[in-house]
Amino acid sequence: MRHDKDIAFKLRRKGKTYRQIEKELNVSRSTLCEWFRNEVWSDHITKSNTNSHIKRSTEHLIKLNEGRKRVLEIKYNQVEIDAANEFEKFKTDPLFMAGLMLYAGEGDRLDRCSIRFANIDFDLHKIFLNFIDHFMNIDNKRIKFGLLLYPDLNVEQCKKKWSSELKISQENFHKPQVIFGKHKTRRLHFGVGTVIISDSFLKRKLLYWINKAKKEISI
Repeated sequence: MRHDKDIAFKLRRKGKTYRQIEKELNVSRSTLCEWFRNEVWSDHITKSNTNSHIKRSTEHLIKLNEGRKRVLEIKYNQVEIDAANEFEKFKTDPLFMAGLMLYAGEGDRLDRCSIRFANIDFDLHKIFLNFIDHFMNIDNKRIKFGLLLYPDLNVEQCKKKWSSELKISQENFHKPQVIFGKHKTRRLHFGVGTVIISDSFLKRKLLYWINKAKKEISI
């Protein structure tokens, strides 16, 4: 038996991985595989090392996720502190309250990661976009737009109309969704438009504002 092979077997019996032995003895992986190919005890060590690696990786991921959650919670708490101060500053502004009430009535409340305001009325969309511009400081490039259309509507004509009315580039439009209703008659001239902003922190702030507004108004 080669001297390095004898050492390799001793290291392997101690539970060393192929990678560790390869690094320590400068013996190729293919040579090690050949040496331990018919050694049943070596197969058990491989399984044990694999299980240990999976356990360590899992524990590492759990710690990473816990760390991320703590960081996110700190950021979300700061968002709510800022939102509370901003609410007191803006609550007497008619546009601020109008934007909140529009979203309370027509906006998505379930998705925690994005703001989604849907309506058929151009003017209501304009008010909401004006609200976003004044109180959320969002770059227009971040504002996406979705369209829900019936099959008798011209897709390009509808996209052009919404883009022109709301001053949102067609490059920011998602692929329109076409649905088939029970009746074939035209129901909407230009479909249902949806303003979409992906930002979990702004969504948290918006919902906080809405809850504060509802409490104040109901008093």
